[in-house]
Amino acid sequence: MFTFLAVLFNGDLSTIHAQTWVITGNVTDAAGGPIPAVDIDLVDPLNPALPILLSGDSTDLNGNFSATIQSSIAIGEYLLQFEPTSAHLSEEITISLNGNLDIGTVALATGWLLSGQVLNSDGLAMSGIDIDIRSDQSGWLDLVGDVTNPQGFFTVAIPAIIDEYRITFSDTALNPTVFPTEIDLGLLFGNTNTGVVTMDLAHTLTGLVIDENGIPLPGIDMNAYDLSGAPLDLFNDDTNASGIFNVLVPQGTWEIRHRLVSPIAGEERVPHVVNNLIVSSNIDMGTVVVPLGYHLLGTVLSSTSTPLEGATFDAEYTTTTNPIYLSSDVTNAAGEFDLLLPAGLVTLEVDPPLPGPVRISKRVHIDLPSSSPINLGSILLEDGINVTGSFTNSLGSSIPLVDVEFYRTANGQLYDTLHENGNVDGDFSAVVYADDYNLTLTPPVGSNLAPKYIYNLPCYTQTSLGTIVLDTAVSVTGIVLTALSPLPGTLIEATNASNGVVPPWGSTLSNADGTYQLNLGSGVWTLTATAPIGTGLPNEVIPNITIDSNLSQDFQFPSLSDSIFNLNCAVNTQDVNLTWENGTTYDWIQVIRNGLLISTLAGTETSFVDTPSGSGSVEYSLRGVAFGIFSEPTNCIVDLPILFVRCDSDMNSVLTISDAINMLGYLFSSTNPICLDALDCNDSGSINIADPVLLLDLLFGTGPLPPMPYPAPGVDPTPDSINCI
Repeated sequence: MFTFLAVLFNGDLSTIHAQTWVITGNVTDAAGGPIPAVDIDLVDPLNPALPILLSGDSTDLNGNFSATIQSSIAIGEYLLQFEPTSAHLSEEITISLNGNLDIGTVALATGWLLSGQVLNSDGLAMSGIDIDIRSDQSGWLDLVGDVTNPQGFFTVAIPAIIDEYRITFSDTALNPTVFPTEIDLGLLFGNTNTGVVTMDLAHTLTGLVIDENGIPLPGIDMNAYDLSGAPLDLFNDDTNASGIFNVLVPQGTWEIRHRLVSPIAGEERVPHVVNNLIVSSNIDMGTVVVPLGYHLLGTVLSSTSTPLEGATFDAEYTTTTNPIYLSSDVTNAAGEFDLLLPAGLVTLEVDPPLPGPVRISKRVHIDLPSSSPINLGSILLEDGINVTGSFTNSLGSSIPLVDVEFYRTANGQLYDTLHENGNVDGDFSAVVYADDYNLTLTPPVGSNLAPKYIYNLPCYTQTSLGTIVLDTAVSVTGIVLTALSPLPGTLIEATNASNGVVPPWGSTLSNADGTYQLNLGSGVWTLTATAPIGTGLPNEVIPNITIDSNLSQDFQFPSLSDSIFNLNCAVNTQDVNLTWENGTTYDWIQVIRNGLLISTLAGTETSFVDTPSGSGSVEYSLRGVAFGIFSEPTNCIVDLPILFVRCDSDMNSVLTISDAINMLGYLFSSTNPICLDALDCNDSGSINIADPVLLLDLLFGTGPLPPMPYPAPGVDPTPDSINCI
């Protein structure tokens, strides 16, 4: 019994007593004046997160307090905290509790209050934002009550010391939604209200960084840069021991780089870069590869073999076109470059130095081995012709981001220019080889502007196109008919009346229902409809029509000639007999087999016999032509039988002992004959042992001849269930 109790109470016996001890005292300022409304908290230093309930836990108007402990606590040392709501500093003292305790007078130092409100960039109050303050002389200050309330307001006291202060605001939640903000408060002389502090909305980027072999990389640093290239200070932005990163980034568009910052002997790694990443929510960036890098050396020369200082490089993975970040991308005074690149297929872009003579940028494709350094030799940047211009609409407003393409006039081949497209200000500047070019100028989608076509532009000296006005987009739609029937496959072309040229987007074919649509620019156009080849229909032309809004334009062709009707196609052995009736008096009639013209007949003929070779399905088409206009084709399909020789089981037109063997093989299920009818030697309508016996009798000169078809190939004259199809 006593042993049991000893085990039961083998600890601090005081922990089992419910406490109603009372802590009393008085809180004053440095001059001895009472401080009312001071909040009092009791904290267990061994378990500070466990709340200890107090009643009467604030001072009255005279600064007195009498706080009763409502929780069960052990005898021992505790922290008693005083948090004033006035311009006084918080205080914390250590007390020893084993019953009621009067602590006497606690004097709080006079301080200054810093107050304000924290909102996010959407104007919503931010609750629970952690506040930290640093002074130049004292460093980081110990603060109490240093978080914002549910309305985003905060009030913290600092020592009444004239100094320069900085205040930081951080979202310490498990899933933070705003980016840390720091404000330089400058020199403070007293209470200060910061007003509204706005914290940018932020989202978390997560992912895994590995090397080229899939092994996680710890200690890889993440950097972010805005659209101007300015860096952003990030927090906790290195990968952990497992290669994982979890970094808070403000909402916006950023360039994100991952790079090795702690050097490793004999090892260099190529930074990973993601350009123009739009951060509007949390993003899992997946797996990021930071591979080993190898040095590629070389020299950039002009067309006269002069070294070019200041030539710049860009690089990308050839297979994915993902960019490769180059930390050193400019040639030195000797035209030399030293690039750190990953092994494998890489595409380099080399741009000439600016300012300077006009030279043509160049792309270089390489397969870089896993060794370093590799000398690429010389890259030649040849002299070029500068073609410039600017884009506006009809009101004179600049049009940004116009796509510009050059095509060689001589062969229509696309010229692979670099940096030729219009910029955000509506200007473009391309450098090309001396030649004649056709240009397509395509405004961005949604601009309601039409593309423009410049034909046969000579580019042998520096060429300025001046201001290029892009016309309002208009559509031309309609239907193409012959009589009341749609005419599919009709070519519709729009020719620019000012230069007689059909732009690449100025032609289309009518659909199966005869409808069509062209997307053009406003202006004067000639519309031409060319009926399908073989109809004999003349072109329909609508000249010099002014189109300044969407236009509906139909094309009506003359009726096609009446079609041939009652076409009958009958198989007679290997012949096909065609008979028909003419829809009108034709000039001539075409007979077409499987898409190929096989005969042209007089316009009065109503029959034709064809002897095609082979077997299987055959399609015939007949078209009549009257006054140069074709009728619609009239079609029929026949199935031609397989011709065979009786008893010729291997279908080689010669009867031998192998044919008898094939028949026996079929009967015993070991062969699959081409034509069962050929195995029926006696034309009995079934295949049995009598068939090879008949053939063997014939081969050895004692048997009768087989029934027809024999000895020439033909079809079985006897109807039965055996056939060759």
